Amino acid sequence: MIEITPAEAFGHAALHSFNATLGKKGQRIHVLSSISMIAKMVKELNPTTIVVDVSLLDRHCNHASRLRDKLHCTNENNDSDDDCDYTSRYTDAIPNIIEVLDDGLLIPMNKIPKALGRSRQGGRILRWSTFLINAILPMENVEKPTWTLTSLPPPPLATTEGMEIILPEQCIAPPQINNLSSWTRQLLLDWGEVSEDEAIRRAKSTKSNISSSLLTEEGSQNTKLSPYLRWGVLSPQRAAKCGVRRRDLLWRDWSHLCYGLVGPLRRGDAVLEYMNKACSDDTSDDKLNADNKDELFRLWCVGNTGYELVDAGMRQLWAEGWMSRKARLLAAACLVEGMGVSWQLGRDWFAYTLIDHDPAINEMMWQNAGLCGVDPFYYGLKWEVPPSGIEEVEYVERWIGNTQLVWPFYLKPYTTERPPFKTLEEVESQRNELRGRGIYKAARDVSNRGVRISWPGLATTEEIDDGEVMGVGNVAVHELSVRKV
Repeated sequence: MIEITPAEAFGHAALHSFNATLGKKGQRIHVLSSISMIAKMVKELNPTTIVVDVSLLDRHCNHASRLRDKLHCTNENNDSDDDCDYTSRYTDAIPNIIEVLDDGLLIPMNKIPKALGRSRQGGRILRWSTFLINAILPMENVEKPTWTLTSLPPPPLATTEGMEIILPEQCIAPPQINNLSSWTRQLLLDWGEVSEDEAIRRAKSTKSNISSSLLTEEGSQNTKLSPYLRWGVLSPQRAAKCGVRRRDLLWRDWSHLCYGLVGPLRRGDAVLEYMNKACSDDTSDDKLNADNKDELFRLWCVGNTGYELVDAGMRQLWAEGWMSRKARLLAAACLVEGMGVSWQLGRDWFAYTLIDHDPAINEMMWQNAGLCGVDPFYYGLKWEVPPSGIEEVEYVERWIGNTQLVWPFYLKPYTTERPPFKTLEEVESQRNELRGRGIYKAARDVSNRGVRISWPGLATTEEIDDGEVMGVGNVAVHELSVRKV
């Protein structure tokens, strides 16, 4: 049995689907799981050129330079991915290694600097409203091309002048669905087909209800297109042509751009450290307080908080590996603002359970929920309100009434505990306490003024790496603080 997350399982299913498509054209995918294995393959095949395809999500991993360094090693027995011993060098000709950035965005790459807005004081200010306005208008007449291949080069497994090229034994196949854990396997089986045709069908179904936002509203539950976009089964360009709202796709672009540009965000550190733990009521690090937070977190995980919309969303997450963006925001606000639990715990739980987990989108959402991210716009979100309207009532009844969920042993006891429910008046009093401490005002300032980061090529008097935070708006980072109202 192979233990991987639902998102990883979906990625493997997408890989199998792509491999089947390549098979119809006489090709196939060969999976090499480490830099060392790739280096061995390169030395066997002796190609003149290697193309390394990277995205905004993994560009910082420096795959091309790591491969180049590995090929310089002469130690044939070095099977690890550790740095090479440069006391001796590989003297044979190194192939040309070209790194190609497949940004995976809707917006053309050359339009990004203008869309992000003006630069100030040696940095560039990142603000969602500015990006949306600047990006959505030019796109009415400018589109990135989408390509269709009709043929491919011959496969490498061919006999040339009596010498057959043999792939190394280290080539592995992606795990089959039957080898996955029972929970992950069931999620993937229940999800349905993972293919380009299915992704296109889901994207086109958004036309039937254009008022429903694919990534933000409950009404889009029948599409669930996000994992297909996450794993490149469908490009954002084709999704837009199928009828997916451009604003939703640009919100995805925004998350990926911020993740690729902002150092702390990519590292998993709070973008604005002075706002980190702003909603926590911790006054000490004693064990009693830590145990209480752990219990609250586990109650939240199993959908036993006492707040119906939050609990329904968390149970849907475990049952399907998915929940709408609205449900995600409510659940995040409940955990961080309502329970005072660290946003990192929520981020990691979503990374473990979401079938559409995207590191950029997940990190952005949780840092914003923690009010320490690039755009904490949803501060003060009312997670505690009861369901309203027929759709919300039916949604809650479906998931709160689901007694068939099978929880892991370490969470099962928390499904029957008394939830930490607070009355609406108590929740609002807690919210007023955050207002009084100036937390919401500080979050509003960040959302309105934007986060300023160091930008390549812009002069600054500070010694700061590109992508590091310089301030909020024109206020320097060392001058920022939370002030009581």
